[in-house]
Amino acid sequence: MKDQAEITLSNIRTALDSENIALARQLLNKLHPADQADAISDRPLQEQTEMIPTLSVNHAADVLEHLDEDEAAEIAAKLPLETLAHLLDEMEPDEAADILLDLYEERASAVMAKMSSIDNIRPLLEHDDDTAGGRMTTQVPVLDRGMTASHAIAYLRNSKPDSEVHYYLYVTDKAGKLLGILGLRELITAKPSTNIETIMNSDVISASVDDDQEECAKLMSHYNLMTLPITNKSNHLMGVITYDDLVEVIEDEATEDIYALANLAADSDLDVFSPVRMMITRRLPWLYVNLGTAFLAAFVISRFEATIAKIAVLAVFQSVVAGLGGNAATQALAIMVRGLALKQLEFRHVWKALGRELIIGMLHGLAIGLAVAGIVYLWRGNPLLGLIIGLATFGNLVVAGVTGTIVPLTLKYFRQDPALSSSTLVTGITDIIGFALFLGLATLYLPYL
Repeated sequence: MKDQAEITLSNIRTALDSENIALARQLLNKLHPADQADAISDRPLQEQTEMIPTLSVNHAADVLEHLDEDEAAEIAAKLPLETLAHLLDEMEPDEAADILLDLYEERASAVMAKMSSIDNIRPLLEHDDDTAGGRMTTQVPVLDRGMTASHAIAYLRNSKPDSEVHYYLYVTDKAGKLLGILGLRELITAKPSTNIETIMNSDVISASVDDDQEECAKLMSHYNLMTLPITNKSNHLMGVITYDDLVEVIEDEATEDIYALANLAADSDLDVFSPVRMMITRRLPWLYVNLGTAFLAAFVISRFEATIAKIAVLAVFQSVVAGLGGNAATQALAIMVRGLALKQLEFRHVWKALGRELIIGMLHGLAIGLAVAGIVYLWRGNPLLGLIIGLATFGNLVVAGVTGTIVPLTLKYFRQDPALSSSTLVTGITDIIGFALFLGLATLYLPYL
Protein backbone atom coordinates (compact mmCIF):
# COMPACT_ATOMS: atom_id res chain seq x y z
CA MET A 1 0.00 0.00 0.00
CA LYS A 2 2.81 2.34 0.95
CA ASP A 3 4.76 1.52 -2.23
CA GLN A 4 1.67 2.21 -4.34
CA ALA A 5 1.20 5.61 -2.65
CA GLU A 6 4.84 6.49 -3.32
CA ILE A 7 4.46 5.52 -7.00
CA THR A 8 1.34 7.68 -7.26
CA LEU A 9 3.14 10.60 -5.58
CA SER A 10 5.98 10.27 -8.06
CA ASN A 11 3.53 10.22 -10.98
CA ILE A 12 1.77 13.33 -9.62
CA ARG A 13 5.06 15.22 -9.41
CA THR A 14 5.95 14.14 -12.96
CA ALA A 15 2.54 15.30 -14.22
CA LEU A 16 2.92 18.66 -12.48
CA ASP A 17 6.44 19.14 -13.80
CA SER A 18 5.11 18.57 -17.32
CA GLU A 19 2.16 20.91 -16.57
CA ASN A 20 -0.39 18.10 -17.04
CA ILE A 21 -2.72 19.49 -14.39
CA ALA A 22 -5.69 17.28 -15.36
CA LEU A 23 -3.70 14.07 -14.84
CA ALA A 24 -2.22 15.40 -11.59
CA ARG A 25 -5.71 16.22 -10.29
CA GLN A 26 -7.01 12.77 -11.26
CA LEU A 27 -4.14 11.02 -9.48
CA LEU A 28 -4.34 13.32 -6.48
CA ASN A 29 -7.97 12.47 -5.76
CA LYS A 30 -7.03 8.78 -5.40
CA LEU A 31 -4.72 9.46 -2.44
CA HIS A 32 -5.31 9.65 1.29
CA PRO A 33 -5.41 13.31 2.47
CA ALA A 34 -2.07 12.88 4.27
CA ASP A 35 -0.47 11.71 1.00
CA GLN A 36 -2.23 14.51 -0.87
CA ALA A 37 -0.63 16.94 1.55
CA ASP A 38 2.79 15.40 0.83
CA ALA A 39 2.23 15.78 -2.91
CA ILE A 40 1.19 19.41 -2.56
CA SER A 41 3.64 20.55 0.10
CA ASP A 42 6.75 20.65 -2.12
CA ARG A 43 5.09 22.58 -4.96
CA PRO A 44 5.30 26.36 -5.46
CA LEU A 45 2.68 28.41 -3.64
CA GLN A 46 0.91 29.34 -6.89
CA GLU A 47 0.44 25.67 -7.81
CA GLN A 48 -0.76 24.86 -4.31
CA THR A 49 -3.46 27.52 -4.41
CA GLU A 50 -4.59 26.25 -7.83
CA MET A 51 -4.69 22.58 -6.80
CA ILE A 52 -6.54 22.88 -3.47
CA PRO A 53 -9.85 24.12 -4.99
CA THR A 54 -9.82 21.23 -7.51
CA LEU A 55 -10.28 18.72 -4.67
CA SER A 56 -13.61 17.98 -3.05
CA VAL A 57 -14.36 20.24 -0.09
CA ASN A 58 -13.85 17.39 2.39
CA HIS A 59 -10.55 16.35 0.84
CA ALA A 60 -9.31 19.92 0.53
CA ALA A 61 -10.11 20.58 4.20
CA ASP A 62 -8.31 17.38 5.20
CA VAL A 63 -5.27 18.38 3.14
CA LEU A 64 -5.06 21.76 4.88
CA GLU A 65 -5.23 19.98 8.24
CA HIS A 66 -2.36 17.67 7.26
CA LEU A 67 -0.14 20.43 5.89
CA ASP A 68 2.41 22.20 8.04
CA GLU A 69 0.76 25.10 9.88
CA ASP A 70 2.82 27.76 8.09
CA GLU A 71 2.18 26.20 4.68
CA ALA A 72 -1.56 26.00 5.36
CA ALA A 73 -1.59 29.67 6.39
CA GLU A 74 0.26 30.73 3.21
CA ILE A 75 -2.22 28.84 1.02
CA ALA A 76 -5.18 30.22 2.99
CA ALA A 77 -3.90 33.75 2.45
CA LYS A 78 -4.11 33.25 -1.34
CA LEU A 79 -7.39 31.34 -1.69
CA PRO A 80 -10.61 33.19 -2.63
CA LEU A 81 -12.62 34.16 0.46
CA GLU A 82 -15.62 31.99 -0.43
CA THR A 83 -13.45 28.93 -1.04
CA LEU A 84 -11.49 29.45 2.17
CA ALA A 85 -14.68 29.94 4.20
CA HIS A 86 -16.10 26.62 2.91
CA LEU A 87 -12.85 24.80 3.70
CA LEU A 88 -12.62 26.20 7.23
CA ASP A 89 -16.24 25.21 7.87
CA GLU A 90 -15.30 21.60 7.05
CA MET A 91 -12.16 21.58 9.19
CA GLU A 92 -11.86 20.68 12.87
CA PRO A 93 -12.50 23.87 14.90
CA ASP A 94 -9.02 23.88 16.45
CA GLU A 95 -7.32 23.49 13.06
CA ALA A 96 -9.49 26.22 11.53
CA ALA A 97 -8.69 28.51 14.47
CA ASP A 98 -4.96 27.98 13.94
CA ILE A 99 -5.25 29.12 10.32
CA LEU A 100 -7.40 32.13 11.20
CA LEU A 101 -4.89 33.22 13.84
CA ASP A 102 -2.11 33.10 11.24
CA LEU A 103 -4.00 35.29 8.75
CA TYR A 104 -3.86 39.06 8.63
CA GLU A 105 -6.58 40.53 10.85
CA GLU A 106 -8.55 42.10 7.98
CA ARG A 107 -8.59 38.88 5.93
CA ALA A 108 -9.43 36.77 8.96
CA SER A 109 -12.40 39.03 9.75
CA ALA A 110 -13.61 38.86 6.14
CA VAL A 111 -13.43 35.04 6.11
CA MET A 112 -15.13 34.73 9.51
CA ALA A 113 -18.05 36.81 8.24
CA LYS A 114 -18.69 34.19 5.53
CA MET A 115 -18.33 31.10 7.74
CA SER A 116 -21.32 29.16 9.03
CA SER A 117 -19.39 27.38 11.82
CA ILE A 118 -17.74 30.47 13.29
CA ASP A 119 -19.62 30.12 16.59
CA ASN A 120 -17.71 26.86 17.25
CA ILE A 121 -14.38 28.49 16.38
CA ARG A 122 -14.67 31.94 17.97
CA PRO A 123 -14.06 30.71 21.57
CA LEU A 124 -10.75 29.16 20.45
CA LEU A 125 -9.50 32.47 19.07
CA GLU A 126 -9.49 33.94 22.56
CA HIS A 127 -6.62 31.70 23.70
CA ASP A 128 -2.95 31.55 22.76
CA ASP A 129 -2.11 28.85 20.25
CA ASP A 130 0.25 27.03 22.63
CA THR A 131 -2.29 26.73 25.47
CA ALA A 132 -4.95 24.11 26.15
CA GLY A 133 -7.63 26.57 25.05
CA GLY A 134 -5.85 27.12 21.74
CA ARG A 135 -5.44 23.39 21.12
CA MET A 136 -8.88 22.14 22.13
CA THR A 137 -11.86 21.40 19.92
CA THR A 138 -15.30 22.48 21.07
CA GLN A 139 -17.24 19.73 19.27
CA VAL A 140 -17.71 17.44 22.25
CA PRO A 141 -20.50 14.89 22.89
CA VAL A 142 -21.89 15.94 26.28
CA LEU A 143 -24.39 13.93 28.31
CA ASP A 144 -26.68 15.34 30.97
CA ARG A 145 -26.47 13.74 34.42
CA GLY A 146 -30.22 13.01 34.37
CA MET A 147 -30.14 10.96 31.16
CA THR A 148 -30.71 7.22 31.08
CA ALA A 149 -28.50 4.93 28.99
CA SER A 150 -31.20 4.60 26.29
CA HIS A 151 -31.64 8.40 26.10
CA ALA A 152 -27.89 8.87 25.84
CA ILE A 153 -27.57 6.37 22.97
CA ALA A 154 -30.47 8.04 21.14
CA TYR A 155 -28.78 11.41 21.64
CA LEU A 156 -25.50 10.12 20.18
CA ARG A 157 -27.28 8.65 17.17
CA ASN A 158 -28.87 12.01 16.43
CA SER A 159 -25.79 14.16 17.08
CA LYS A 160 -23.29 11.86 15.26
CA PRO A 161 -20.20 13.00 17.19
CA ASP A 162 -16.78 13.11 15.58
CA SER A 163 -15.09 9.71 15.50
CA GLU A 164 -12.00 11.15 17.24
CA VAL A 165 -13.78 11.97 20.49
CA HIS A 166 -16.60 9.46 20.85
CA TYR A 167 -14.60 6.93 22.90
CA TYR A 168 -15.04 9.18 25.94
CA LEU A 169 -18.35 10.80 26.81
CA TYR A 170 -18.47 13.64 29.32
CA VAL A 171 -21.26 14.20 31.81
CA THR A 172 -22.24 17.70 32.94
CA ASP A 173 -24.99 19.33 34.95
CA LYS A 174 -27.48 21.85 33.58
CA ALA A 175 -24.95 24.67 34.02
CA GLY A 176 -22.31 22.81 32.00
CA LYS A 177 -20.02 21.89 34.91
CA LEU A 178 -17.99 18.76 34.33
CA LEU A 179 -19.18 15.98 36.66
CA GLY A 180 -17.78 12.78 35.22
CA ILE A 181 -16.66 10.67 32.30
CA LEU A 182 -18.25 7.63 30.71
CA GLY A 183 -16.75 5.10 28.30
CA LEU A 184 -18.73 4.19 25.21
CA ARG A 185 -18.47 0.49 26.10
CA GLU A 186 -19.96 1.09 29.56
CA LEU A 187 -22.82 3.01 28.02
CA ILE A 188 -23.65 0.35 25.43
CA THR A 189 -23.53 -2.53 27.91
CA ALA A 190 -25.61 -0.76 30.56
CA LYS A 191 -29.31 -1.52 30.95
CA PRO A 192 -31.48 0.98 29.01
CA SER A 193 -33.06 2.34 32.19
CA THR A 194 -29.74 2.87 33.99
CA ASN A 195 -29.11 6.46 35.02
CA ILE A 196 -25.93 7.95 33.55
CA GLU A 197 -24.85 9.39 36.88
CA THR A 198 -24.70 5.92 38.44
CA ILE A 199 -22.28 4.48 35.86
CA MET A 200 -20.06 7.48 35.18
CA ASN A 201 -16.60 7.90 36.70
CA SER A 202 -16.49 11.12 38.70
CA ASP A 203 -12.68 11.05 38.99
CA VAL A 204 -11.90 13.02 35.82
CA ILE A 205 -8.40 14.03 34.67
CA SER A 206 -8.72 17.49 33.14
CA ALA A 207 -6.72 20.60 32.32
CA SER A 208 -7.45 24.32 32.45
CA VAL A 209 -7.86 26.43 29.32
CA ASP A 210 -4.78 28.45 30.30
CA ASP A 211 -2.48 25.44 30.85
CA ASP A 212 0.54 25.12 28.58
CA GLN A 213 0.17 22.60 25.75
CA GLU A 214 3.21 20.68 27.00
CA GLU A 215 1.53 20.09 30.36
CA CYS A 216 -1.52 18.74 28.54
CA ALA A 217 0.66 16.38 26.49
CA LYS A 218 2.29 15.07 29.67
CA LEU A 219 -1.11 14.46 31.27
CA MET A 220 -2.39 12.56 28.25
CA SER A 221 0.80 10.51 28.00
CA HIS A 222 0.97 9.74 31.73
CA TYR A 223 -2.66 8.65 32.03
CA ASN A 224 -2.82 7.11 28.53
CA LEU A 225 -5.81 9.24 27.49
CA MET A 226 -7.37 9.41 24.03
CA THR A 227 -8.87 12.81 24.84
CA LEU A 228 -8.31 15.36 27.60
CA PRO A 229 -11.23 17.53 28.80
CA ILE A 230 -10.50 21.24 29.12
CA THR A 231 -12.33 23.34 31.72
CA ASN A 232 -12.42 26.97 32.83
CA LYS A 233 -11.91 28.27 36.37
CA SER A 234 -15.51 27.39 37.25
CA ASN A 235 -15.01 23.78 36.03
CA HIS A 236 -17.30 24.28 33.04
CA LEU A 237 -16.41 21.93 30.16
CA MET A 238 -14.99 24.10 27.34
CA GLY A 239 -13.71 21.43 24.95
CA VAL A 240 -11.28 18.53 24.59
CA ILE A 241 -7.79 17.93 23.25
CA THR A 242 -7.57 14.80 21.09
CA TYR A 243 -4.72 12.33 20.66
CA ASP A 244 -3.74 13.74 17.23
CA ASP A 245 -3.18 17.12 18.87
CA LEU A 246 -0.91 15.34 21.37
CA VAL A 247 1.34 14.13 18.55
CA GLU A 248 1.62 17.68 17.19
CA VAL A 249 2.41 19.06 20.65
CA ILE A 250 5.16 16.50 21.24
CA GLU A 251 6.65 17.31 17.84
CA ASP A 252 6.49 21.06 18.52
CA GLU A 253 8.07 20.73 21.96
CA ALA A 254 10.78 18.35 20.72
CA THR A 255 11.63 20.77 17.90
CA GLU A 256 11.74 23.62 20.40
CA ASP A 257 14.16 21.74 22.67
CA ILE A 258 16.39 20.65 19.79
CA TYR A 259 16.58 24.22 18.47
CA ALA A 260 17.25 25.56 21.95
CA LEU A 261 20.13 23.13 22.51
CA ALA A 262 21.56 24.33 19.19
CA ASN A 263 21.14 27.95 20.38
CA LEU A 264 18.31 28.75 17.98
CA ALA A 265 15.23 30.63 19.10
CA ALA A 266 12.39 28.30 20.10
CA ASP A 267 10.10 29.97 17.54
CA SER A 268 12.63 29.78 14.71
CA ASP A 269 10.49 27.43 12.57
CA LEU A 270 13.55 26.70 10.47
CA ASP A 271 13.87 23.69 8.22
CA VAL A 272 16.29 22.52 5.56
CA PHE A 273 14.77 24.70 2.85
CA SER A 274 13.93 27.84 4.84
CA PRO A 275 14.81 31.11 3.06
CA VAL A 276 18.49 32.06 3.28
CA ARG A 277 17.67 35.43 4.84
CA MET A 278 15.65 33.75 7.60
CA MET A 279 18.45 31.24 8.20
CA ILE A 280 20.96 34.06 8.63
CA THR A 281 18.85 36.27 10.91
CA ARG A 282 17.91 33.38 13.21
CA ARG A 283 21.32 31.68 13.43
CA LEU A 284 23.88 34.49 13.17
CA PRO A 285 23.21 36.13 16.59
CA TRP A 286 24.11 32.94 18.43
CA LEU A 287 27.31 32.66 16.44
CA TYR A 288 28.24 36.10 17.79
CA VAL A 289 27.65 34.78 21.32
CA ASN A 290 29.93 31.83 20.53
CA LEU A 291 32.46 34.26 19.11
CA GLY A 292 32.54 36.07 22.44
CA THR A 293 33.17 32.89 24.45
CA ALA A 294 35.80 31.78 21.92
CA PHE A 295 37.73 35.06 22.31
CA LEU A 296 37.50 34.72 26.08
CA ALA A 297 39.09 31.27 25.79
CA ALA A 298 41.71 32.73 23.45
CA PHE A 299 42.46 35.41 26.04
CA VAL A 300 43.13 32.69 28.62
CA ILE A 301 45.54 31.00 26.20
CA SER A 302 47.27 34.32 25.54
CA ARG A 303 48.20 34.57 29.23
CA PHE A 304 50.44 31.53 28.69
CA GLU A 305 52.16 32.58 25.47
CA ALA A 306 55.59 32.38 27.08
CA THR A 307 54.98 28.79 28.21
CA ILE A 308 53.72 27.73 24.77
CA ALA A 309 56.70 29.47 23.12
CA LYS A 310 59.10 27.41 25.21
CA ILE A 311 57.23 24.10 24.81
CA ALA A 312 55.44 24.21 21.45
CA VAL A 313 54.07 20.69 21.85
CA LEU A 314 51.55 22.07 24.39
CA ALA A 315 49.64 23.62 21.50
CA VAL A 316 49.12 20.14 20.08
CA PHE A 317 47.38 18.79 23.19
CA GLN A 318 45.32 21.73 24.48
CA SER A 319 42.43 20.94 22.13
CA VAL A 320 42.28 17.39 23.57
CA VAL A 321 41.58 18.68 27.07
CA ALA A 322 39.01 21.26 25.92
CA GLY A 323 37.28 18.86 23.52
CA LEU A 324 36.82 16.12 26.11
CA GLY A 325 35.48 18.62 28.64
CA GLY A 326 32.99 20.04 26.12
CA ASN A 327 31.64 16.60 25.20
CA ALA A 328 31.30 15.50 28.84
CA ALA A 329 29.50 18.73 29.72
CA THR A 330 27.11 18.31 26.79
CA GLN A 331 26.25 14.80 28.02
CA ALA A 332 25.42 16.09 31.50
CA LEU A 333 23.54 19.03 30.02
CA ALA A 334 21.34 16.83 27.82
CA ILE A 335 20.42 14.60 30.77
CA MET A 336 19.59 17.59 33.00
CA VAL A 337 17.51 19.38 30.35
CA ARG A 338 15.56 16.19 29.68
CA GLY A 339 15.05 15.67 33.41
CA LEU A 340 13.70 19.20 33.79
CA ALA A 341 11.45 18.86 30.74
CA LEU A 342 9.94 15.60 32.03
CA LYS A 343 9.61 16.93 35.61
CA GLN A 344 12.00 14.21 36.83
CA LEU A 345 14.24 16.88 38.35
CA GLU A 346 13.08 19.61 40.73
CA PHE A 347 14.99 22.10 42.85
CA ARG A 348 14.78 19.90 45.93
CA HIS A 349 16.85 17.34 43.99
CA VAL A 350 19.64 19.80 43.13
CA TRP A 351 22.22 18.60 45.62
CA LYS A 352 21.54 14.94 44.88
CA ALA A 353 21.87 15.51 41.13
CA LEU A 354 24.99 17.63 41.61
CA GLY A 355 26.58 15.01 43.85
CA ARG A 356 25.90 12.25 41.35
CA GLU A 357 27.39 14.23 38.46
CA LEU A 358 30.40 15.11 40.61
CA ILE A 359 31.05 11.42 41.27
CA ILE A 360 30.45 10.55 37.60
CA GLY A 361 32.78 13.37 36.53
CA MET A 362 35.52 12.10 38.84
CA LEU A 363 35.18 8.52 37.56
CA HIS A 364 35.13 9.72 33.95
CA GLY A 365 38.11 11.97 34.68
CA LEU A 366 40.06 9.14 36.27
CA ALA A 367 39.41 6.73 33.40
CA ILE A 368 39.99 9.21 30.56
CA GLY A 369 42.83 11.03 32.39
CA LEU A 370 44.79 7.77 32.77
CA ALA A 371 44.17 6.92 29.11
CA VAL A 372 45.31 10.37 27.97
CA ALA A 373 48.42 10.27 30.17
CA GLY A 374 49.35 6.83 28.82
CA ILE A 375 48.87 7.85 25.19
CA VAL A 376 50.94 11.04 25.61
CA TYR A 377 53.73 9.12 27.35
CA LEU A 378 53.84 6.48 24.60
CA TRP A 379 53.70 9.16 21.90
CA ARG A 380 56.16 11.68 23.32
CA GLY A 381 58.10 9.61 25.82
CA ASN A 382 57.65 12.30 28.48
CA PRO A 383 55.95 10.99 31.65
CA LEU A 384 55.60 14.45 33.23
CA LEU A 385 53.86 15.86 30.16
CA GLY A 386 51.51 12.88 30.21
CA LEU A 387 50.82 13.46 33.93
CA ILE A 388 50.05 17.15 33.37
CA ILE A 389 47.63 16.46 30.52
CA GLY A 390 46.03 13.63 32.48
CA LEU A 391 45.50 15.85 35.54
CA ALA A 392 44.10 18.66 33.38
CA THR A 393 41.72 16.21 31.71
CA PHE A 394 40.60 14.85 35.09
CA GLY A 395 39.92 18.35 36.43
CA ASN A 396 38.10 19.49 33.31
CA LEU A 397 35.80 16.43 33.24
CA VAL A 398 34.87 17.05 36.89
CA VAL A 399 34.13 20.70 36.06
CA ALA A 400 32.18 19.58 32.98
CA GLY A 401 29.82 17.42 35.04
CA VAL A 402 29.22 20.17 37.58
CA THR A 403 28.77 22.86 34.90
CA GLY A 404 26.41 20.72 32.81
CA THR A 405 24.26 20.36 35.94
CA ILE A 406 24.39 23.88 37.38
CA VAL A 407 23.88 25.93 34.20
CA PRO A 408 20.45 24.53 33.16
CA LEU A 409 19.26 24.53 36.80
CA THR A 410 20.33 28.16 37.18
CA LEU A 411 18.51 29.16 34.00
CA LYS A 412 15.42 27.32 35.21
CA TYR A 413 15.62 29.13 38.56
CA PHE A 414 15.58 32.48 36.76
CA ARG A 415 12.57 31.31 34.71
CA GLN A 416 14.56 30.96 31.50
CA ASP A 417 14.43 28.02 29.09
CA PRO A 418 17.05 25.61 30.52
CA ALA A 419 18.00 24.46 27.01
CA LEU A 420 18.43 27.92 25.54
CA SER A 421 22.03 29.19 25.80
CA SER A 422 23.08 26.22 27.94
CA SER A 423 25.34 24.67 25.33
CA THR A 424 27.06 27.99 24.59
CA LEU A 425 27.71 28.70 28.27
CA VAL A 426 28.76 25.15 29.13
CA THR A 427 31.15 24.82 26.18
CA GLY A 428 32.66 28.24 26.89
CA ILE A 429 33.22 27.45 30.58
CA THR A 430 34.81 24.04 29.93
CA ASP A 431 37.08 25.50 27.23
CA ILE A 432 38.27 28.29 29.50
CA ILE A 433 38.83 26.06 32.54
CA GLY A 434 40.42 23.32 30.44
CA PHE A 435 42.95 25.69 28.90
CA ALA A 436 43.65 27.31 32.27
CA LEU A 437 44.21 23.95 34.00
CA PHE A 438 46.42 22.50 31.28
CA LEU A 439 48.57 25.56 30.61
CA GLY A 440 48.63 26.53 34.29
CA LEU A 441 50.00 23.12 35.30
CA ALA A 442 52.47 23.25 32.41
CA THR A 443 53.71 26.66 33.58
CA LEU A 444 54.00 25.44 37.15
CA TYR A 445 56.16 22.49 36.13
CA LEU A 446 57.91 24.30 33.28
CA PRO A 447 61.45 23.88 34.73
CA TYR A 448 61.00 20.10 34.78
CA LEU A 449 59.60 19.92 31.24
